[in-house]
Amino acid sequence: MASLCRTTLPTSRQTLLRAGFVAMLALPTLLAPTFAARAEEGSRIGFVDIPYLIDRAPQAVEAERRLETEFAPRQTELELQRAELAERTARLADPDSGLSDSERELLDRERRALERRIERSELDFREELNIRKNDEFRTVRVLVLEAIAGFGKQQDYDLIVSDGVLFANPRIDVTERILESLREDAGPRSSN
Repeated sequence: MASLCRTTLPTSRQTLLRAGFVAMLALPTLLAPTFAARAEEGSRIGFVDIPYLIDRAPQAVEAERRLETEFAPRQTELELQRAELAERTARLADPDSGLSDSERELLDRERRALERRIERSELDFREELNIRKNDEFRTVRVLVLEAIAGFGKQQDYDLIVSDGVLFANPRIDVTERILESLREDAGPRSSN
């Protein structure tokens, strides 16, 4: 009885393996009509210029406007400080300013302190602006990528490519169509 079980199990495994192998061989034959139908239709391939979209999407334009509004007061303050520095530098350089040596020395110390303060302020300004830009444009990039994916699904594209393309025929360039969908998604907000 024990030997019967041993010989039966391997035979059953071999039968199952053979059946699976035959099914795998038959799979391309079963799927061939599907592949052939799709090949006859032709694959839909599109190209999109992501930097172009990010630059022109209303969401990006709005983000840029928000950043300009947010950072304008600090930019103005820096410009005022630079003007004050230029005025002090010009006063120090003018031999006819009528400054005594002690006044000239005090003005020079104030000028150097102001110069350091401006340098620190400019560095802080640039860092904060870059952080905010990265945050804003990360959001815009996600919106653009979602718009591309949605467009591809909606229009039944098989493949949409972007970066690294050395040539794209204009007839497969869907950038403007996706930009239009981004404009529609932005709606009335982009006109404000």
